[in-house]
Order: sequence, then C-alpha cells, then structure tokens
Amino acid sequence: MDVVAPDRGSITEQGPGPSAVVAYATLFGTTEHVARLVAQTLAEFTGRGVQAVDLAYLDVSTLADHDLIVVGACTWNVGQLPPDLESSLEALGALDLRGKHVALFGTGDQIGYPDTFVDAIGVMADTFGGTGARLVGRWPAGEYDIVASRALVGGEELLGLALDEDNEPDLTQRRVASWVAQVAAEAGFRDRVSI
Repeated sequence: MDVVAPDRGSITEQGPGPSAVVAYATLFGTTEHVARLVAQTLAEFTGRGVQAVDLAYLDVSTLADHDLIVVGACTWNVGQLPPDLESSLEALGALDLRGKHVALFGTGDQIGYPDTFVDAIGVMADTFGGTGARLVGRWPAGEYDIVASRALVGGEELLGLALDEDNEPDLTQRRVASWVAQVAAEAGFRDRVSI
C-alpha cells in the first residue's frame, strides 16, 4: 500500500468511497514522524491511500472533503502549541464538518511536563467542538504518569491518542496500531472499506 505523504501542497483525490487524511503541526519533527506512522497504519488498515499533510502548507478548508480527519500536534514547554496549529485554530473551528469524524493525537513529555502533557489535544477538541464533527478515538489515561492535561476527561480518558517519544518511544507503534483500529471502527471504515 502506497502512502502519499507530502510535506507541502494540497491534498490529492483518493477516488470513490470514504477517505481519510492526517494533518499535523510539528516543531522538531517528532509529530511529523508520528503523523506519517498514523497515515501508513490507517492506509494499511483500510486499504486506501492516506496522506499526511503539514498544517503549515495546507488550506484547511480541504479537510472538509474527507470523511475521517485525523489531526495531531505537539505540546511543548509548559502547554504551548506549535505556531502552525495556533495560527490555524480559527479556520479549523469555522469548518462545517457535519457528518464527518475527527480523531486527535498529540506528542509530549509526560515526565518533564506532567501538568500539561498533550494539552494540544484538549485545545483541538475544543476547536472542533463547534464544527459538527463527531470526535472519535478517546484513549485510556491510565498508562501515563500525568498530573493534569487539557485532554483529560473524567480522570480516566484522553480525548485522543497521547504519545511520548521522549520517554516511551518503544510503545508508539503498538499504541498507534491499536488506536488506528479503534478510530477506523468508530468512524465506520471497517463497515465501508474492504480490508
């Protein structure tokens, strides 16, 4: 399965049937690496091409052309967002995504920043809250050693997949594989796409 993952430019057509895209905002390349892994895993799972596109070079209105929109960002320092996500929040929040599914992932450092770990997921969830999209892909919080996060719901779940490439890179591939399977099922891809 070929995965188209350009760094720049627009999203290309995937043909008839349900489509998915992975958009990301990164600072030092970690989130880009994870976004490509998510796109590749989703492509393998669904049997369809999935692009990983950098928010820095993307007309965010094109995201609405897809049935499943996966968005990832890092949280750095004390809860700060990457500039490319911060500058895109208003446009993302203005999208009409009724009938679409949105899944979120974030990268961060749970040891160095246990009070703001993957806060970007919570910010993105708030942003997409008014778009009409159905948020999918909640993830158990129990396997992380954190004190607080804007992504944390009820102390037991995160609003998306959290990845700690600083301290637990060996868990990333397993977490991505499990999460992608969950997201694809919640978004109805398993029912609509031959695997």
